[in-house]
Amino acid sequence: MKTSRSPARATRGRISLLLCVGLIASSGLVACGGIRAVVGGGGIAIYTWDDYFPTALLERFEEETGIQATVEFFGSNDDLLAKMEETGGGGYDLVVPSDYAVEIMIERGWAQKINAMELANSSNIMESALHPYYDPEREYSAPYMYGTTGFAYDASLLAADQEPPRSWSDFFNWETPYAGKIGVLDDMFDGVNAALRAVGAQPCTTDSAQWAAAANLLTDFKTRTNAIDSDATAARLGAGENSMAMIWNGDTHRAWTVNPAITFVYPTEGVSIFEDNWVVPSGSKNLEDAKVFINWMLDPKNAAEAGNYVGFNAQIQGVYEYLDPAMQSDRAIVPPDEAKLELVKTCDDETMGRYAEVWASFAG
Repeated sequence: MKTSRSPARATRGRISLLLCVGLIASSGLVACGGIRAVVGGGGIAIYTWDDYFPTALLERFEEETGIQATVEFFGSNDDLLAKMEETGGGGYDLVVPSDYAVEIMIERGWAQKINAMELANSSNIMESALHPYYDPEREYSAPYMYGTTGFAYDASLLAADQEPPRSWSDFFNWETPYAGKIGVLDDMFDGVNAALRAVGAQPCTTDSAQWAAAANLLTDFKTRTNAIDSDATAARLGAGENSMAMIWNGDTHRAWTVNPAITFVYPTEGVSIFEDNWVVPSGSKNLEDAKVFINWMLDPKNAAEAGNYVGFNAQIQGVYEYLDPAMQSDRAIVPPDEAKLELVKTCDDETMGRYAEVWASFAG
């Protein structure tokens, strides 16, 4: 579960804004920069994460299908769900909620059935993505990108005889050379789950002693941090402002392109994954065109073009061969077999209250 989005995309979004200001001034044809990008005008309206889809791919979609498209951007699942509540599921033809947000949209009647397994390219969906807990028969959603929440560090700073960090316990307890320059995502669920794993607990535990241990760990850990922020994490890590950071895997790849010593860790205690999906909101009047788009994005070549842009992988068979070579060889993008990956469901309301209390004490 994630409530905020990739710092790499946030950073690129600000750059895109500057570029778009120039385009608006010179031509008046485009409005974007994290707000709106228009291809052709009219057609299907897409609502997705900040800088999470390449406009060039939309242009090719229009050329190949004749269907025009527009795209607007949001910053978190909370933003998306608030928009769905405000509009009653209206205003857009395609949205990109993460796993738990898909479940919420279905429960609240904000999602239309698309029966993704009846689409021509549904055979490309990886087996691991066929029956997710939030939509077991893929009636309402189809997979887009997925990622993991681990941590990364600058390996060049380790002493010659120093063992590298391998666990969440290492991350939270590390001293030289990283203490004081450690970054943490401002993400309650990921942050607290990492602390729970570090003390030997599992997400959604109801054990009061384990909660106390995680809270104490975070209190002590705060003295080692210099950033509790989900924005520009990749930029800070690549530039050395952070020498270690909790981070989404795709953003580690971005930092690595700046500093090849940046190394992503799949902590031994376990790693949370997230899955982003295509969903047609209940208020959409363009269901068939939206399904054409979804089917088009289930083509591995198209999914890979988006993946190369955002720095994340897709659960689409055949996508790997179209990824940039640098992504193919990056273990941050392609998890090793030994990685303990877990798609964590939301907890009951009482337990989520504990998450909020512990995180407020740490990050507040």
